[in-house]
Order: sequence, then structure tokens, then C-alpha cells
Amino acid sequence: MASRNAGSGVAQAGMIRSCPECGAHYASETDTCETRFHALLALDHSRQEPWGSRHGQAFAAYALQHPSAFPTSLDSAWSALYRIYRFGELPADVFASVREGRAMNADSRVPVRRSQPVAQPRVTIIDLGDFAASTYASRLDAWCRATLVAWGAGIDAPAP
Repeated sequence: MASRNAGSGVAQAGMIRSCPECGAHYASETDTCETRFHALLALDHSRQEPWGSRHGQAFAAYALQHPSAFPTSLDSAWSALYRIYRFGELPADVFASVREGRAMNADSRVPVRRSQPVAQPRVTIIDLGDFAASTYASRLDAWCRATLVAWGAGIDAPAP
């Protein structure tokens, strides 16, 4: 049975540790969702491709999978990913509207976000590996789609 590691935010069972929010499994005490997210942010902020232009999607997926870390960003994160992956809107247009305070589209086609996820996501930040440029875009898309599905969105789920 998993036990909570005091102060770490990571449940552990034997040598495998699990994130209590997204369910990612880690074998190392220093490998966590948060440390991976900070590594990804460094790549995002380099403004190099393929990471820089996808910062908004990465932040939204992480925020929704770790709602206690960014509680005030959840509605914008939900709306942004929903618009991109359900309606096919361009990420640049979606995030421009979010920056302007227009997170919901004008006709309110985006459903209200549930109060909590309905399931753990099938893809987490650990599944992005080392954020290699050659696979990053497709892995990010799978992460974002899995995040929406975990929150109850009716979209195609990524492959397991």
C-alpha cells in the first residue's frame, strides 16, 4: 500500500514513487513532476523550437495535472487545451486571447471545467522523456489530449 512521504508531495510504494496528483511513477527520489517541469520551462524560455512556441500547451497540461500548483490558472488552461484539441484552433490564436483576458471563445462552446479530474491521465510529464526535439511535439500533443480526457473532455484519447 502506498504511503505519503512527508513533505515531498510524492506517495511511495517500495522503491517506486508516485505523484499524488497525476499518478506518474518515479524510481528516483530526485526525479519528480516538479523537477521535470522546471527543466521543461528552461527549454520553453529558451524560445527555441520546438519548445518555445508550445510553452502555453505545456503549462496548461502541467497545471491541469497538478491543480494544487496553479489553482487560479485551471479555467484558462482547460479552455486553451479544449479550444486547441477539440476545436482545432491555432495555439498562437488561443494563447493571444488568453493573454487578452478572453479565455473563453465568444460563443462559449467550451464547457465549464469540472471541479476535479474524473480519472488519472494516461500520459504524464514523465512520458515526455528527456524532451527530445525530434519527439517533443507529438509527445506534448499526447500529454495535452490525455489531460483533457482525464478531466472528462470528449476527445480521442492518446494511445497508451
